[in-house]
Amino acid sequence: MAESIIYLARHGMHDLLLPEQNRMAGSLPGVRLNPQGVAQAQRIASRLATEPIAWVACSPLERTRETAEIIARPHGCQLTVDERLLEWRSGPWEGMAIKEIQQRYPTEWALWRERPEQLHLAGAETVDQVAERMQAAYQAWAACGGVGVLVSHQDPLSALMCRLLDAPLNGMRVLEIPPGSLSVAREVAYGTVVTGINLGALTNA
Repeated sequence: MAESIIYLARHGMHDLLLPEQNRMAGSLPGVRLNPQGVAQAQRIASRLATEPIAWVACSPLERTRETAEIIARPHGCQLTVDERLLEWRSGPWEGMAIKEIQQRYPTEWALWRERPEQLHLAGAETVDQVAERMQAAYQAWAACGGVGVLVSHQDPLSALMCRLLDAPLNGMRVLEIPPGSLSVAREVAYGTVVTGINLGALTNA
């Protein structure tokens, strides 16, 4: 694999994440950045403005596309939509309030929060499936070489990070990947080196 630097960005804040809503957005369309989310994306763009970004790829959902567009703009590079970077397809939970999920699916929710590898929710992806497609996307883009950015979502990025760290997917719950956060990995001659997880200064409101 060519030597490369891959920045891993989570999209900025949106209204369904606000405490008064607190809903599982999942892969539903139509969820856009709110003003806080736009500001978070702009902070990522500012952080990366002097980097020689050659490519930016993102999930097809609006909130990731908007974030990626803000990041790509200073570099004039083509934005590519990659379906493999999509949010976890959460089946019956998509659009549902977290409180309702906890009430209707208490056992499944406990697994999701504590041992996600063991969750098999009808109509939803397993975390192994999410990790497989994320890792495939990462490897394909890293093979391009140079410096690039992948813009995705919390759980897919957590699953990918576990794979990069050679950790079990239950380790997703150890990682914090908040809206507007940025992590970074390098592909070098001897393999993958994770050089930053959730670069904290970028997550402040």
